[in-house]
This record gives sequence, structure tokens and C-alpha cells, in this order.
Amino acid sequence: MALTTENNLEQRIARVDAAVALREGDRVPMAPKIGMAYAQTAGIDRYEALNDARLLRPGVEKFLQTYPCDLFWAGSGYPIPMMETLGTTAIRWPGATCGVPLNQGFQIVDGTYMEEDEYDEFLRDPSHFCMTKVFPRKHKKLAGLAKLNFHEVVEFGHYASMAAFADPEVRQALLTLMFAGEQAVEWQRNSALLRETALACQTPLGALAGQNAPYDMLADNIRGFLNVPMDLYEIPEKVTAAIDIMTEYALQNVRRLKNTGSKYCFMPLHGGTDDFMSLEDYRTFYWPSLRRVMEEIIDCGMIPYVFCEGKYDTRLEVLREVPRGKVIYMFEQVDIARAKAVLGDTACICGNLPTSLLLYGKPHEVVDETRRLLDTCAPGGGFLMDCSIVLDHYKEENLEAWFDTTLQYGRY
Repeated sequence: MALTTENNLEQRIARVDAAVALREGDRVPMAPKIGMAYAQTAGIDRYEALNDARLLRPGVEKFLQTYPCDLFWAGSGYPIPMMETLGTTAIRWPGATCGVPLNQGFQIVDGTYMEEDEYDEFLRDPSHFCMTKVFPRKHKKLAGLAKLNFHEVVEFGHYASMAAFADPEVRQALLTLMFAGEQAVEWQRNSALLRETALACQTPLGALAGQNAPYDMLADNIRGFLNVPMDLYEIPEKVTAAIDIMTEYALQNVRRLKNTGSKYCFMPLHGGTDDFMSLEDYRTFYWPSLRRVMEEIIDCGMIPYVFCEGKYDTRLEVLREVPRGKVIYMFEQVDIARAKAVLGDTACICGNLPTSLLLYGKPHEVVDETRRLLDTCAPGGGFLMDCSIVLDHYKEENLEAWFDTTLQYGRY
């Protein structure tokens, strides 16, 4: 049975807008990060959902009609057909190709796609390096790109370099890219269908796109999550130079995202946790570029929706260095009372309710934790109710307890 609530798009938009602006609305907005939980509601496994996002539509509709959300978050996931086409090695997904059970999620592999002695080559020409080194190393069926050379620009050498395009492996890589492009268009079209479904359910859209922190762009996607922390001590000047390049890429991407019409820009933060980096290194290597990108998001008329993954207790004072009422910080693990005290007059906060509690706890435990969060964070506004990490599956009785407590006890 659906929970009783105001089912009006304008009311929900106003409710979230009030929280972001650090004001009290009619009640605390309910804005959980939903991932593959829509698949559970639709009665399909994650392999099916990642193969064809259209299959999630009945689940999205049923979920939003049952659990009234004040923001819609599309089920997070990478498209299996495109990854199969590319021969992706950077991600593992459910199904026979990677041997992951059909109802488990995808797994990102911490690979090394740039060796330490390749920093200089990357810094000289990052686009060429990514095309001829990173792409082939991440996708087996793009191996032919490693044979291309776009540095031959003079006379005979320029024309001679075209011979590489006759190489069967190069031609196969180009055909693969063309087919993957068609699949990317279909993936985007299917995602748009889910957004249309949410709007039909009178649910405002969350972030339509996202942007990583420049440090994470380097660590997560090129050099390796575990390698960069060591590089900070051995070759800090090269790491800084690489982060500068990633920052410019991020700024360019944010300007493109402006044209999507998205109100929010989601920013998952990975490498800046208390466990992986000292506060001094955070201020030196992580925060300056992150703040620059957040400022660009704000200048483009969007709201940075920043997911502070992992432990973030020592970063709270740093996170204050943003324009007032223009940022949302979502926390996974933090002293939420201190986060409210430090950030309450600066940014909207959310998260921190353990997703594990929703999965494995008892309804009365969910009620108690929800009330504690509301007592701590709701006064004065600037708070969204959310779980600690993306929700991929759930227990109905716990979700009902969570929503009901928030809708009733969270009124101003």
C-alpha cells in the first residue's frame, strides 16, 4: 500500500529548494539514493536491468507510487551491451563474461592504465595518451588504437601515418567504436524514458549527470587508486601537473553538462577520505581542484551534489569553504551531529543513515535511527533524509518504517 503524502511536483521541488537554501519547508525532504532497488521492485535481476534499462520502468513506477520520494535518482549502472562490445576490463558485471552472479552488481577494477614512468608522456599530450594508451588498456577490443600516431603532421610522415588505418586491428577498433556509439545513444534514450516515468509520478529529477573530482579522475581512471597516494610522496610535482590537466577536463565537462538542463551535478568523492589521505595532503592535492570544479558548477547555475564517501570527520571545516546555500553534501560515515554544527549555516547535508540497517536491521531500529537523525539535523532546515550509500535492494518493512517516520516525524 502506498504511503500517504503530497503527490505534487511543485510541492516537492519547493521542499527540496528550501532545504538547499538552508530553510525549513513543510517537512524534511525524502531523497534516498536508489540504485538497483528498482530492479527488485520490477521483479528482475541486475543482469537484466543492466542489459536493458527499459525493463526498470515498471519498477520505477511502482517504487515511486509506493515510496514517495522528493527526488528521483536513476538506477546506477553501466550498460552491459556496450561493455561486451568494447571488451571492457576496467569493470566486472553480472553474467557469464565476468562470472559475477546474475543478481549482484557491477564491480569497478582498480587497474593501472598509466605507469609511473609514463607521467611525462601523459603530461606532454594527455589526449593522445588516453586515446592510444588508456583506451586500449581498458578495453580489449580497442587494442588497435595503440597503433595510431597523431603526432605526424609534416608532409610525407603525415600521409605515411595513415597506413595504420589499413591495419585489421585498427579497423576493428574503429568499427567497435562506431557500434559502441550506437549503443551509447540507446542507453541514453532508455535512461530518458526512466526520467519521464519519474516525472509522470510527480517526482522531481535528481542529477541527470555527474562529475568526478580531478584527483579521482586521475586515481580512479588512469593511474590507479592505490598508486596515486604513493606518487604524492615520490613525484608530487607530476601528480599536481596531472591534476591540473584533469581539472581543465572537468571544467569543460561541467560547461557541457549545463546544456543538459540538470539542476544538480552529482560528485562522488573517492580518494579524499580520512583513511586514504592526511588533512594536509587533502588541502594540498584534493580540495583546491575539487573546489574549483564546484565553483564552476555553481557558476553554471547548477547545484553540486557532493557524495563524501567513506570517513569524512576531519574534512568538515574544509567543506565550509563554499558559497552559502549552494551545495549539498551527502555523507557515508561521519559524526552527523558535528557535521550539522560545522556545516549547518553553509551547506545542506544528507546521508549517514546506514544502508546496512535498511537491509538487515529491524523496523524499530530503523525508526529509532531515523528519529535520531531528524532530531539532530532537521531543526533550522538544510537537511535531506538519505541513506549512507546507494540502495540496491531492500526489506519492505524497513523501507516503510523509514519513509513513514520521515513523513510524519519530519514535519516542521
